[in-house]
Amino acid sequence: MKLMCSTMEMKHFNKGTEIELEQKKIASDVFFLKRGVVKIVHYTNEGEEVIKQLIKKGDVFGIMGLIDIENNDDYTVALDDSLVCVISSSYFKKMMEENPKLNNHILKLVGIRIKKLERNLSELMYKDARSRIENFIKDYVVDFGTDKGDFIVAKNLLSNKEIGKLTSTSRQTVNKIMNNLKENNKIDFDNNKIQIKRDVIQNWN
Repeated sequence: MKLMCSTMEMKHFNKGTEIELEQKKIASDVFFLKRGVVKIVHYTNEGEEVIKQLIKKGDVFGIMGLIDIENNDDYTVALDDSLVCVISSSYFKKMMEENPKLNNHILKLVGIRIKKLERNLSELMYKDARSRIENFIKDYVVDFGTDKGDFIVAKNLLSNKEIGKLTSTSRQTVNKIMNNLKENNKIDFDNNKIQIKRDVIQNWN
């Protein structure tokens, strides 16, 4: 992917700006996130934002459109300053046909995304609000954080309201549980970062 991106169009998006994933673009391009964090969202008929997925550095998005199951009503917003490699889907499909390793890698990514959706559905059905929020915070720090010695530290890019949307809970519930986790020394956070000790992550339950 990195070699492919060296010859492709690169676009920079400032934090809070929308990445062009309109209906005409999502079916014609594949995107590789070289830097930053973005969220994929959908808006209901009432104008309510539904966060469907968070994308981290190194992830490919738009790939579901290659197999005609991407939602063309989705939008993508940069949660942090981001650098995106834009690859035309026709070229990407050609590369997949010529490169079995790339083809297998993309199929693996699709499988991981489907498993994650299945896990989210299972948690929604069988776990309470506290468990969903706690697991989300831990997974967020592990997936989006960096190693800082005894800690894994992630930028605090999501509001409590956004975490609530991702866990099907309320902003007030997220605020209460995060403060409780902090009081119990399971996490530490401020407006800029969230961090968890490595040994706490290993023994998370």
